Amino acid sequence: MKHFKNTWFWKLILRIYGVYCILLFVATFTLLFPLFVFADKFNRPKFGLILNHYWAHIFFFLIGVRMEITQKTDFDKSTSYILCPNHFSFLDVAILPFVPIPFKFVGKISIAKVPFFGYMFKAFHITVDRSKMRQRYATYQQSIDALAKGFSLAVFPEGGIKSSQPPQMHTFKEGAFRMAVETGAMVVPVTLADNWHMFPTDGKYFFRRRKCRVVIHEPIDPRKYTLDNLKDFQNEVYNLIQTELNTLNNLTPHPVK
Repeated sequence: MKHFKNTWFWKLILRIYGVYCILLFVATFTLLFPLFVFADKFNRPKFGLILNHYWAHIFFFLIGVRMEITQKTDFDKSTSYILCPNHFSFLDVAILPFVPIPFKFVGKISIAKVPFFGYMFKAFHITVDRSKMRQRYATYQQSIDALAKGFSLAVFPEGGIKSSQPPQMHTFKEGAFRMAVETGAMVVPVTLADNWHMFPTDGKYFFRRRKCRVVIHEPIDPRKYTLDNLKDFQNEVYNLIQTELNTLNNLTPHPVK
């Protein structure tokens, strides 16, 4: 079987499957696009966010990906959370809506350039141009305001797809943890165990169908931390996710940071 997966025929199958996934991605978003426009024009952001959740379930069902969601907490719908997942693949943005609460992504402005999906992302989520200090500060304030209005957020604490050796994560940035301490919003670590296998960032754009495991960990109360020991907060979340990644991928644990 290992030899077969190195043949041109297997690579052709992967390429055909990848094209099918892209076409389905475009088709499903095209069908739902009028509803996203409605939610945007009539100022119904939560409807748009919930619609995004339904889209994720439909899309991954149609491409034959079986989801295995392990949820270690029950969410309080009256509470705002900050989701902190690892980030190894472009697929992470599409899979995270399986977390069963509506939330706003805090993500790169380049995502807004993707046809159809980019419109939805810019309309209902928070974009950031990390190359501009003033824009980064404005995004931080937008995020604080969103939490104050009752929205949850999803922030990739690695600051993008940075790791060159998945499933070993890159060092965390402090933004999500500073927001948590300043607002009191609980941090929910999320482990995305298989996306780096399914759609690696190796430039080949092969999509490999396999079971996708997502672990939603228990929330961490930020009140035991202050702005003076944010690094301890970052380390607690980092170690929790990295340990789960090592376990689910049957790897010898790397030293945690």
